[in-house]
Amino acid sequence: MVRPMDNLNALAAELLEAGGAGYASAATDRLLRANPELGARYGAAARTLWKAHFVQRVQELAAAVRAEAPALFAARVRWLQKAYEAQQVRRSDQRVALPALRAALEAELPEHLRGCVTASLELAEAALEAPAPMDDCELDPAATDGRLALQYLADCLEGHPRGAMDRILSAADAGWALPALYLEVLLPAQKEIGRMWHAGQASVAEERVVSDASRRLMALLSHRAAAPASTARTLIAASVAGNAHDLPLRAAADLFQFAGWRVLCLGADVPAADIARAVQYFEADLLLLAATLTMQLKALERSIAAVRAAAGDSVRILVGGQVFGDAPAIWQRLGADACADTLADVVAIGEGLVPAR
Repeated sequence: MVRPMDNLNALAAELLEAGGAGYASAATDRLLRANPELGARYGAAARTLWKAHFVQRVQELAAAVRAEAPALFAARVRWLQKAYEAQQVRRSDQRVALPALRAALEAELPEHLRGCVTASLELAEAALEAPAPMDDCELDPAATDGRLALQYLADCLEGHPRGAMDRILSAADAGWALPALYLEVLLPAQKEIGRMWHAGQASVAEERVVSDASRRLMALLSHRAAAPASTARTLIAASVAGNAHDLPLRAAADLFQFAGWRVLCLGADVPAADIARAVQYFEADLLLLAATLTMQLKALERSIAAVRAAAGDSVRILVGGQVFGDAPAIWQRLGADACADTLADVVAIGEGLVPAR
């Protein structure tokens, strides 16, 4: 039985979501009054930049409060610490910004709801005090898979995405198993370009070149999978509303296809009602839902509720995505049947939920 989320937390989250712009303005006023050097350093755009920063933080805080998972907000702050330092934003700026937000919320929120945000803010402030070194490249040029992943990345970054794709297709022709190409080459390469971007070692344009090549390449590789049998289990895969990331979802869907499932991938940013209709129409055995950011947990909860209302227990629901790494148990409270921590586990977990006919 899924325990209902605490009413006070839900009310606090609703106030944060509805009043985000106002809380952000109050936090910006406090920050710039207490730290005039920030206004001088950022110039005429200081107020606009900091208000945009606080609007996003308030929404992320609301998601953590609604989920009763303070670690979600702290994890986001740690991630921002890395990203901002890579972009040469001073750590001291980040350290004074969070207390300004906390002071604004303590002044603006009703007294009986202030405690709902305290744990998240305290954990985030502690996270800012911890060192956040950039991760090193995990690709090993001495290993066959690491070497192929690095060669693929190098081809893309040197402006030859077609050559990069041909290199992987040739590996498939030479006998590489398709799941292995995904799990040992393409996805590690994608993770590495993401690390490079966060570390300031790659531009947005370069990251987009690699991602586009990977997306096109996956379409070509997935077409090599055998056609599903008439008795094949059916998977529907979707990223919830607000989640624009579909490449990991597409990879997971392809892994199910390689395992013989009939797969329908709805892609990114799918409304809850449409997910529920698809589950009914295609008589899905398994629904795979992806969420990346804490702010998408509300959409995930709505999607699960819509599917349960439409299809009951006739479909099993498997969730996955970056957000679950920071709050491993939250999927149970949202009503899912299981959570996949990694793409390497996703098919095995799915097949455990829906045994072969």
